[in-house]
Amino acid sequence: MSNIFLYNLPILPNGFAFPKSYVDTVKNNNIIQIEPWSFLCQDIGMSLSYYGSMLIKYTNHPLIPFAIANDQSGFFNDGYIILACFDGNDTSGDPKVYFHDYGYSGEEPSWENRYHLDNFLTWFELVKAESAQYKAERSKLDLVKY
Repeated sequence: MSNIFLYNLPILPNGFAFPKSYVDTVKNNNIIQIEPWSFLCQDIGMSLSYYGSMLIKYTNHPLIPFAIANDQSGFFNDGYIILACFDGNDTSGDPKVYFHDYGYSGEEPSWENRYHLDNFLTWFELVKAESAQYKAERSKLDLVKY
């Protein structure tokens, strides 16, 4: 897949590396439909916009957004955007995945108490299951409408 954007600019934190599993997924055209999620690497403008937003929001702990859940129907997360982000401070090559929920209005928890997943593969498996459930529930709703 040639039209992917992996922040190929000198803007990522020093020492940060994308997980091999993520790079392989997006470079080998293994991007599957994981609705309501999609990979940001398919849109350079959105990638840069959300990355900039995360740099402003989290000045002491960089988050590198790589996926977005955006369901404007409101069925998923009441229509609020959720970003899945790599931990920019992690230089292991297999960073944790944190989330930024634009619908959350409470106090931000400390990084030690913030919900996260161990790595990209954990996130990807969870999202595939979540997507299947989302599609099944949306299908049921569509049947009820008619």
